[in-house]
Amino acid sequence: MKMLTTMVLVPSWPLVAAALGVGLAVGILAALLLSRIRKRRKAAPAQPMPLAVPLVGRLHAQGQRQSQQDCFSVSPEDLYPTHGLLAVVADGMGGLENGDAVSQTAVSAVMNGFYAQPEEEPRHKLLRLLTEANRAVNRMLGPENLGGSGSTLVLGLVQEERFYFLSVGDSRICLFRDGSLLQLNREHNYRCRLELNAVNGEGTLEEAQSHPKAAGLTSYLGMGQLAYVDQPEDFVAIRPGDRFLLMSDGVYNALTVLELEQYLSLPAQEAAEAIGKAVEEKAWPGQDNYTAVILQC
Repeated sequence: MKMLTTMVLVPSWPLVAAALGVGLAVGILAALLLSRIRKRRKAAPAQPMPLAVPLVGRLHAQGQRQSQQDCFSVSPEDLYPTHGLLAVVADGMGGLENGDAVSQTAVSAVMNGFYAQPEEEPRHKLLRLLTEANRAVNRMLGPENLGGSGSTLVLGLVQEERFYFLSVGDSRICLFRDGSLLQLNREHNYRCRLELNAVNGEGTLEEAQSHPKAAGLTSYLGMGQLAYVDQPEDFVAIRPGDRFLLMSDGVYNALTVLELEQYLSLPAQEAAEAIGKAVEEKAWPGQDNYTAVILQC
C-alpha cells in the first residue's frame, strides 16, 4: 500500500522580505505622487471670475440749440449673457436739415439689428450694424438728398471681457484707465486731411488747425457711400475698473481732458451727472447738444 505524502512549501525568508520591500516601495511612491497632485491642485491659481454686467452712466442734454439732434441707446441688461452690452451714440449734423431724424434712424437701425442676431463674431457684428444704419439713413433721405443731412455714429460693445468699437465721423470713444483718458478712435474731419496735406508739403500744420472748415466731416452717415470707417483689428482686453466713454462733440468741445478725467473717477451715473453739471457751468454761448454714455466694467 502506497502512502500519500503532502508536501508543504515553506517560502524562503529572503524572498518574502524582497516582496514586502517592493510592495512598501510602491506604496510609498503612490503616496508621494498623490501628495504632489494635491499640492499642485492647491497651488493652481484660481480662475478669474467673469466680469459683471457693466454699470451704465447716461448724459443727454440739448444745450443752447433749438432742437436735440443727438441720439443714443444702450441695450438692456438682461440681454448681456447672450448678446453682450451695446452702446451707440449718434450726433445729427446741426448745420444740415433733419439731423434729429437722421440720428434717430441710425440708432433705431443699429439696435434692431443688434437684437436680431445674438450669435455673431463681434467685429463682423459691428460692421453689419453700421451697414444697416447707413442703408436706413440713405433710404430715409432718398437719392436726391444724400449729403444734405447726416449723422456721426459710434458703437461700443462689451462682450466676454472684451471691448469692441467702431466709429464714423467725429464723435469719440475713449478709455479711462488708471486715472488717464485715452481716445481710441480717429476722427473723420477736414483738419485731418489738411494735416496730411501739410506733411506732404501742401500748406502748413498751423493752417490746418486754423482753417475755417477744419471741423467739417469727411465721412458720415447720409453721404451715400461712406468715405472712412474706423475699426481696430483687435479688441481691448477689459480690466476691472475700466470705463469706456462714448460722447458727442458737445461734450469734448466744452470740457478739457483733465476735467473729464476728474469726473470719470466717480461711479458711472455720478460721473455722467458731474460732466453734465460742468458743461452747464461753463455756459458757453451756442453750447451744442451734448451726449455721453459711460460703461463702467
